[in-house]
Formats: sequence, structure tokens, C-alpha cells
Amino acid sequence: MIDIESIALQVKHNCNISDAKFWGYYSPCGLLLRMRDLYRIEHTMRPWDTVEHKLILRWIDEREQLWHEIEAFDFQDITIDGETHAPFDIENINAVLSRYGYLYSAGYGNRLKPLFMLAELSGTRSLGDFNVFVSGREIARDLSIAPAMTRGKMIFARQETMGLFFWDRFEEMKAMKGRSALHRAFREYGITKEGAQTIPSGNLVARFDSMINEEILTYIHHELGEASQRKKFGSWWKDLLLKIPRSRAEFFLRSLGDVLADTCPSGMLSHIIKNKKAGSLGFYVSFLTGFRRTVFPGMAPAYEEFSKTGNWGLIEKARTEGYEQAHSYSEQLKQMYDEGNLTQELIEEKFISGKV
Repeated sequence: MIDIESIALQVKHNCNISDAKFWGYYSPCGLLLRMRDLYRIEHTMRPWDTVEHKLILRWIDEREQLWHEIEAFDFQDITIDGETHAPFDIENINAVLSRYGYLYSAGYGNRLKPLFMLAELSGTRSLGDFNVFVSGREIARDLSIAPAMTRGKMIFARQETMGLFFWDRFEEMKAMKGRSALHRAFREYGITKEGAQTIPSGNLVARFDSMINEEILTYIHHELGEASQRKKFGSWWKDLLLKIPRSRAEFFLRSLGDVLADTCPSGMLSHIIKNKKAGSLGFYVSFLTGFRRTVFPGMAPAYEEFSKTGNWGLIEKARTEGYEQAHSYSEQLKQMYDEGNLTQELIEEKFISGKV
């Protein structure tokens, strides 16, 4: 029998080192929100549990002090049942952990931040050439809030992290007036702000958990779409992103990559349209903000018409046109990069400001 507490301490050590090295990349507001979610995870709290202000402030102070002490440390190997593994050796680590109902993931996120997670294994499935692993309760994790991640032919999807994300969106929806796409999305799952007072009693919790299980599939298809577009984003794309960190150009490029993944034939929107998932569509439109909305301007008006008619053909037309436009952008960027003309300033001028 494995000692899961010992393994968790080792994984958490690497999580803390990663956070210590990269916390400064987040905005102050973004960092606080991530730390609040991490606090909930580490204290086994459900999204709707009340966080005591004094306790979390003390925890944040202690965590920041720890980061200061370990920011120069290297990641340590993971020892399981007397055998040592490199921290990114997810295949061999999971070969052991999966037998006991646990899941380990490791990889790199935005700005190449190392990501680590140890969780209970909730489920597995195969989709095409990919093996999908769904995590349940997260035992150790870093500040990352990515709902899903791909490593090779493996996709890791996170139930608990998605639950925290969607609960925040539910709180936003309760504060909204009128009936937005977010209202419609939650209503498709029988969740309304009028029923919020029943949390955590009644059947709203069951509906919320059922919704998360459904929405995980849409995020898995984002990963499948992203994998299908890898040929468009080779070494040139990674090189470019590293050269323009924390700029409007970087955010635009990442948004372009997301839209390509979502609108391609094997992506999130194709899955939503094929299965007529009106709730997932409402969430997609609600979350289509910033440069993603700039790259994909046709989706919002198509959804408004869809909400009146229920015509899925409108959404398919918007998806196709969105993919063609995003593909055109990526081709222009690649050509400019190959010619040695692509700079942060030119990206912002041509693709964001639209002056050229």
C-alpha cells in the first residue's frame, strides 16, 4: 500500500516551488483569486463554504513567507514505494498511482510555468487517439486554474477546479440584472439565482455537480481541438510568445490560439453543436471576452439570434466563419515571422488596432 500523505507532501513541495518562482506573473487581483481557490483546496472546502477572512489572511502571509524561502530551490524527484521518479515522469508515476485510485499530472502552462497536481482519480475514457483522465478531489496542486491540460496523448481534466470556476460564475450571475447568456446557460441545468438560497441544501448541489460533469466534456474537446491545430503552432509560435511576454500582443496570440482550437472541426464548438448543448453554448458566449471576442466577433450576434430561434445552423455558420478568420490570422503571422518582420509592435498595430 502506498503512503499517499508522503507523496502529497512531495508533490506539494514542487507546487510551492513553482508558485514561488512565478507568482509575480499574475496581476494582484488574479493572484488573490488564485490563492483563495488554493486555500479552499488545501482546506477541503466546497465552493460555497464560507472562507473566514482572518484565517485566509494569516495563511496568505505564511505562504508568501514560504515562497520567499524556497524560490531558489530546484524541483525534487517523487519517491513512491521506494522507487524514485523525475517530477515530470507522469507515465511511470501514474502506472503506480492509478492502481490505488489516484492521479498525477505535471506539465507547463502559460509562460512555461511548471504545473503539478495530485488528485483522486474520478474516471477515465478514450477519445480517438487520446486517453482522458478526470480528477476528483485535489490533494496537492499549485496556483494553476487550468481546467484541462494535454501531455502527449493524455488529457487531464479537473472536476474540483472547474467547480470553483463555475461557482464564481454563478455568484456573478446572481448579481446581474436581466437575462444574459450566463443566466440562460445555468438555467439549462435547472440552476437559477432564485434557487441560490437552497445551497447547500436541496437538490441544487446535485444539479451543480451534474453540470460540472457535463461541462468537463466541452473543455476536453477544447484540448482535442488544440491538439489538432498543433501543426499551425510549431516552434515559431512558442519562440514568439517567449519574446513578447506580458504584452497585449501575447494576450492576442493566446486568444487566437484558443479560438482556433474551439472553432476547428474537432474542437469545443463542434462538440457543442453536434450534441445541441445549449447550456455549454451559453457558457461559451459568456466567457468569450477580451481578445477572444475580437478574434471571433461573429459568435455573440449569432447566439443572440439563436436564443430567439433555436436555429443551430446559425451557430455552425458562425463557427465556420470564425475558424476561417482565425486560420487566416495565423497564416499571416507565420508568413511575417518567416520573413523576419514580426514584432510586438506590428502585431498590436496590424491585428489589434487594425491600422494596416
